Amino acid sequence: MAQDERSKAQRESIEGCVERVVFHAPDNGFAVLHLRSSSRKVTCVGNVSEPTAGEHLRVFGEWVVDSRYGRQFRFESYQLVRPSSTEAIASYLASGNVEGIGEVMAKRLVDHFGVDTLEVLDERPERVREVEGIGKKRAKAIVAAWQRQERMREVMLFLHEHGMGGALGARIASTFGDRTIEVLENDPYVLARRIRGIGFVTADRIARSVGIDPRDPSRLHAGLIYCLDDATDEGHLFLPAEHLLEAAVRLLEVEQALIERALKHLEEAEEIAIEQAPPGHAAYLPALLAAEREVGRRVLTLASEKVPGAPSPEQTVDWLAGRGELAGVILSEQQAAAVAGALAERITVITGGPGTGKTTIVRVIVKACRALGREVALAAPTGRAAKRMEELAGADASTIHRLLEYDPFKAAFTRNEDEPLEMDTLVIDESSMIDVPLARDLLRAIPDGAQVIFIGDANQLPSVGPGTFFRDLVASDAVPVYELTEIYRQAAQSLIVENAHRLIAGEKPLLVPWKKSRGEDCLFVHAREPERGADLVIRAVTRELPPLGFPPEETQVITPMHRGPLGVTQLNRRLQEAINPESPRKAQVRYGDHTMREGDRVLQVVNNYDKEVFNGEIGRVTHVNLQDRHVTVAFDDQEINYDHQDLDQLQLAYAMTVHKSQGSEYRCVVIVMHSTHYIMLRRNLLYTALTRAEEMAVLVVNSAGIMRAALNSEEQQRYTLLTERLQGRMTVEGERRNPEL
Repeated sequence: MAQDERSKAQRESIEGCVERVVFHAPDNGFAVLHLRSSSRKVTCVGNVSEPTAGEHLRVFGEWVVDSRYGRQFRFESYQLVRPSSTEAIASYLASGNVEGIGEVMAKRLVDHFGVDTLEVLDERPERVREVEGIGKKRAKAIVAAWQRQERMREVMLFLHEHGMGGALGARIASTFGDRTIEVLENDPYVLARRIRGIGFVTADRIARSVGIDPRDPSRLHAGLIYCLDDATDEGHLFLPAEHLLEAAVRLLEVEQALIERALKHLEEAEEIAIEQAPPGHAAYLPALLAAEREVGRRVLTLASEKVPGAPSPEQTVDWLAGRGELAGVILSEQQAAAVAGALAERITVITGGPGTGKTTIVRVIVKACRALGREVALAAPTGRAAKRMEELAGADASTIHRLLEYDPFKAAFTRNEDEPLEMDTLVIDESSMIDVPLARDLLRAIPDGAQVIFIGDANQLPSVGPGTFFRDLVASDAVPVYELTEIYRQAAQSLIVENAHRLIAGEKPLLVPWKKSRGEDCLFVHAREPERGADLVIRAVTRELPPLGFPPEETQVITPMHRGPLGVTQLNRRLQEAINPESPRKAQVRYGDHTMREGDRVLQVVNNYDKEVFNGEIGRVTHVNLQDRHVTVAFDDQEINYDHQDLDQLQLAYAMTVHKSQGSEYRCVVIVMHSTHYIMLRRNLLYTALTRAEEMAVLVVNSAGIMRAALNSEEQQRYTLLTERLQGRMTVEGERRNPEL
């Protein structure tokens, strides 16, 4: 007897017909079922894929007594069982599982064929025409519907047995249809390539269960691609070939010689690109190599040209000197030089920390362009950043994605080299958030003779996506870079700004204890233990800050990691309970281990081009449809509907990681920097978190955590060769090189 069969035999089992599906969570498969077993009704709870009234199940588990719901049968596994009695067969056929068969037709079929009804549908479907009222056309439709239902029933059971029930199983089944089992048995690694939410590890587990050899080339190829995909998620554009081989050996647990052979095959098939780079070989996904080269080529082209008919920098400086009213302020020497250079060059970078006047420069550039008769466009990577840019610059602004007009049917931006943007000057704020693929798409859309001005803070964390585009521009010396270092008098009075610049200079921040505050805008609270720190975060948001004019809805909690008492997941649960508790007046939906209810602040965590809502945008849940498990979220300028399969695109946003907070500013931030996050604590992480605060920053820290973050200047290396390409040390052309590994 097989292991699974032995374990089932050792547990109690119940067999019966699903009389009612009381509750089912499509995201994780958890269900509460009323099962009719003989003459009794049994409440069964457990995980099941797509349960339907009328189905017959055999469930394996044990009896338990729930403090709230009483005696239940909790099952750990189940089998689908064919109904055997005429009553059960009629109930199953009439359950809605089979398109075109309702109660009347089910009764006719069972009255005619009795207990053999299902056997007839399976093996002698032509006999269906014996039933009164069923002609040739209807018989064909009934049989086709039955066969589809049976195939999909087998598919869903197969997926559930391999741990892919619920919404994930539904996505897989909808992708491959009734070919799902055949596809997965032949190449389960297709899941990692085609289905969002499934990685190599899950696909590999299925491959093992269906008997694919660990040394099979398809497994080795998938593992190598996964290692490069995983590196992309870490921000790398490539991996040194030797690092890729080491990572693949650890993942796949086979001899390196086999992996080297698989890598060579993938290079020959142009699924991995290998380029010679100092000091060795760089292994790219071909699309990322092409993107990095194209960005380099387009930047160098722009840097080699001047704006046609533009005034010289000297002329612009003189012009600005007589027009201080242009922006309502007199520009500093640094600012005037930046504006003058930006108006003359086709590509310019302006970088500076908080309080150095980047916003003032944007306002001046907008007014100067209008005075010169130039069409100007403003954009930023996130919706919040674009909205802030629009408010401060006094001109319309949009996200980069909306500016480029994504077409979901073509899966590409509408604006490109064939249909460029209609403007003369493009100003991009928060440019440190731009990854290399987005930079490529943006540069493609710059029309002939137009200019692009990238504004940002090179000391912030790099983009979430691959590459370090903004830093590479600054470091390359290939484009004009204007660095702002002078702090405005008003900003100089802010301890937030002072501490940000102290961090840039490698100095410790000035920390004022909350209890000794005399109106400072940057305070700290000491928390020796992480559990105590979590309590202090909740207290600060809900009790201490509101009397100072910072209600919970205008306060953002920022923390380095997801896990632990001071991580995003647990803080979000506690903040949700404190700020937006469960209420009979608020509908809610559960997905995975999370609950989302009306009124919750939520964060979009992936780009959804079909819905035109993008990674990093924050919204509020306005409606939960309990029947369909649909959620409506209001973002700044639109309402978006999510069905249950898309809920994994949303996270609660009372607390978020520092990376997710980039591009946004909040009236008040509560920042966690604790030694339990030791591995993540770096100066640029603290700097980025601190500079999210507009009016108030409260740091919940322990001494080891804040000192580690303030003094650790090491940054996680990202593998990128864009600087080398901009400096002419690497090619920006499209030829492939095939070095011997």
